[in-house]
Amino acid sequence: MRAKKSKAPVRHTPKNKLFRLAVIAFAIYSGVSLIQLQADITARRAELSDIQRKCEEQRIENKELELQLSKGDDMDYIERTARERLDFVYPYETVYINASGS
Repeated sequence: MRAKKSKAPVRHTPKNKLFRLAVIAFAIYSGVSLIQLQADITARRAELSDIQRKCEEQRIENKELELQLSKGDDMDYIERTARERLDFVYPYETVYINASGS
């Protein structure tokens, strides 16, 4: 049979305590940094999603404007735009404005 070896007691020297404290502090710092990075990633993904949505809306608007440009020679379209957007009227027309607000 083997003889049992007696283990020497672990001494907690100030260097050992300081090392443990440094390891714990580093672990806490790493954990906090990781959480902050995850929050930043989440925020950036939301921002990216918003920018992609705006980009798609702009593409749709650009296609509509291209369509309007292609219809630029259409007199009905020009007349409708002049009336609706620029409030133009023919000289023989009388325009009445509802002042009551309803």
